[in-house]
Amino acid sequence: MSTSLSVCEHLHDVQDFTPHDVTERLMAAKEQCRLNGARFTPLRQQIYQLVLAANKPIGAYDLITQLQQMRLSEPNNNDDSSEALSSQQPPTKAASKEISSKKQAPKNVAPPTVYRSLEFLLSEGLIHQLTSINAYVPCCHPRAQHTAAFLICGQCQRVQECSSVPVQEMMSFAEQDVGFIVERSVIELSGRCQACQ
Repeated sequence: MSTSLSVCEHLHDVQDFTPHDVTERLMAAKEQCRLNGARFTPLRQQIYQLVLAANKPIGAYDLITQLQQMRLSEPNNNDDSSEALSSQQPPTKAASKEISSKKQAPKNVAPPTVYRSLEFLLSEGLIHQLTSINAYVPCCHPRAQHTAAFLICGQCQRVQECSSVPVQEMMSFAEQDVGFIVERSVIELSGRCQACQ
């Protein structure tokens, strides 16, 4: 992590995205991944969209629950076997039973696949992990490598991202004065936000 990175001199509410903002962020993430040669799979896109749309930091198991609910509510449009069968002879009882069971039982969401997707989003700089509350938030500057501090309200769960000169100076001290190579940094301050005081 280089110390000559982008620095923003103000706070950002990390859950302050409109539906239009979410759509723009998804499009920008697709382009960023394409330019980086990274695969932004449909599952990664869904997880990123859920993190962006959340009104508070979101945990991995909350994401799994929401993904499972999405799968249960989606009609099964990918069933090519029923279309192929309907163009031929009438299906046998066994084939009809197989088709209906495919439509009724969507595939479960496996926790390891969600965690791998979250790791991908972290490595691409699209999200941040808040280790003190074991949750994820969108990055306010996803295209710019930066070090951020997070102000986490214990009362309303509001999270603000701050990428400022003092935060950057701490990174410079670690790398230049101490010779410590920083691979990942998360600075979290817990307390009460302005609205909850």
